[in-house]
Amino acid sequence: MKFPKINIRISHISSFQCYQLFRYGALILIGILFSKSHLSLQEIGQYETLLLVSGAVTFFWVAGLMNSMVTLYPEEGKPSSFFFNSFLLVSIFNVLIILLMVFFKTQIIATITHGKDIPYFNLLLLYMFLNTPSFLIEHILLIKKDGKQILLYGSSIYPLQVILVAAPVFLGYGIEASVWGLIIIAILKLIILTSLLLQHTVFRVDYKMIQDHLKLAYPLMIAALFSGSADYIDGIIVSKKCSPEHFAIFRFGARELPFTLLMANALGVALLPVFRNKFVQESFVSMKTRSRRLMHLLFPVTFILLVTSHKLYPFIFNANFAASASVFNVFLLLIVSRLVFPQTILIGTHKTRVIMVVSFIEIVINVTSSLVLLHYFGIIGVAYGTVIAYYSEKILLIAYVNYFFQLKTSDYIPIRLLSVYTILLIVCFLLVEVVFL
Repeated sequence: MKFPKINIRISHISSFQCYQLFRYGALILIGILFSKSHLSLQEIGQYETLLLVSGAVTFFWVAGLMNSMVTLYPEEGKPSSFFFNSFLLVSIFNVLIILLMVFFKTQIIATITHGKDIPYFNLLLLYMFLNTPSFLIEHILLIKKDGKQILLYGSSIYPLQVILVAAPVFLGYGIEASVWGLIIIAILKLIILTSLLLQHTVFRVDYKMIQDHLKLAYPLMIAALFSGSADYIDGIIVSKKCSPEHFAIFRFGARELPFTLLMANALGVALLPVFRNKFVQESFVSMKTRSRRLMHLLFPVTFILLVTSHKLYPFIFNANFAASASVFNVFLLLIVSRLVFPQTILIGTHKTRVIMVVSFIEIVINVTSSLVLLHYFGIIGVAYGTVIAYYSEKILLIAYVNYFFQLKTSDYIPIRLLSVYTILLIVCFLLVEVVFL
């Protein structure tokens, strides 16, 4: 399927950022529409549980395979079977995970839903089978540097997803109809993926290529499992220890400002080449200058959201989700850890093992602090535990960078500016959550 030509100039990197905003925006908008519908908190919690389960069992290996695919893609030349073999790998992992979910359904239910059956479990498996390979679409377009097609794909598929998932609810149907909407979207994505594969790859199994892909992807999967599981760990803790109503409230609040994460990650990736071939003072100056600019942009937006969140949440959703605003405000504190980039220095200089080790330590801190603070503060305590874990991760990485490379923190982080913004952020948070709440 060839999308129609559009005559605009746009970077494939910025298009990829916009695509992520479309994807995240669709999730938010569906949540808003559900909150305005006849659905109960319990029904919304069931839908969120389906998304939690599907994401929890796929995110790490998908991330590992996608990141290694971008790294391994061969130079342009004669047609390659690279994308086809990447599709085979994703499909194999996808089928294995689904089979494991079937065999260990009882254990999954015991872990996530207090021993209660997961509603629409078979539909969830069908959705995962059809949808998971579609992550290849945006990465193929990214590798091909086709920013226009990334934009057109994201701006068409996700508004359609909102319609097909939310419309059945407003027509009087339940969550099951919405899940079928997800399945229809997954089928459309699979058709698009097939079209891209027909255009850009040779359908030939290459065992050497698969072996090389797995060799590089394996450590990335482990790193992604460690570093990216905080959201799923939080969700599992809350779903197991709290009611479905509290789980829905937590999930609606446990969201970072999306473009903060996207822009920070994009900057980290953009700076990688600076450290790949040279390790000089100019590299650190560039990192410091660019992160300073991002701080001036994102911290003010965070302050505005902190001050207005308790008014916005009941307005955007409904009064049942007023408590979600406090969870959201705690997650806004993560901006401090997002805007420092010691991991970029380590990845750029191939010191990736320490990232994996620190990510494991982060998970231990996250689980421990979340469980302890949940006992004292309820679902807000789980959010605090996540913030503590992310801060700890960055502190450990900064300490390692400073020791290993004989650097000062101020060499690559605008530490004075960050300190000022951090103090203002904490003061603002305390005023909103303690003094005026």
